Amino acid sequence: MLNFTTFWCFRLNALSRKVSRLYNNRCIEHGVTAAQSFVIFDVMDHEGTSVKDIAARIQLDSPAVTGLIDRLVKEGLVERKEDPEDRRSLKIYLTPKGRVLVDSKLVPMALDFNRFIRSMVAPEISGDFQRSLDLFDQEVSKIGE
Repeated sequence: MLNFTTFWCFRLNALSRKVSRLYNNRCIEHGVTAAQSFVIFDVMDHEGTSVKDIAARIQLDSPAVTGLIDRLVKEGLVERKEDPEDRRSLKIYLTPKGRVLVDSKLVPMALDFNRFIRSMVAPEISGDFQRSLDLFDQEVSKIGE
C-alpha cells in the first residue's frame, strides 16, 4: 500500500502549514496576519517600495499583496504615496502607527518566534540544516523559472 504520508512533498506541506499556523497565531495577537507582517517587514526594510517589488521579495503575486496593503492602509499601518518620478506608480511607506507596531511588537515577536523555531534544530546540525534549506530553495526556484 502507498503511504503518502512518508512522501517529502506531503511532509513539507504539512510542516509548513503547522509552522504557518503557529506564526499566524502570534501575529494575530498584535492585530495582523502572518502575510501582513511579511509586507510590513518588507516595507520597513524598503521604505518607498512598490507593490511589485514587495510581491517579488515576499513571494506572493501582486494582486494578493495589493489586498494585504489595502487592509494595512485601512488599519493605518501603511500608506500609499504617489511616486514623484512616475505619477502612475504608488510607493508604500509605514505610517507612524505602523512603525510603533513594528518596533514595539512585531520585531520582538518575530525574533522570538525565529529563536523558537531554531531551537528545534540541534546546534551541531543547524549549519547543515540552513545550507540544506538554501540549496533546496535554489533548486526548486530553478524549476519554477
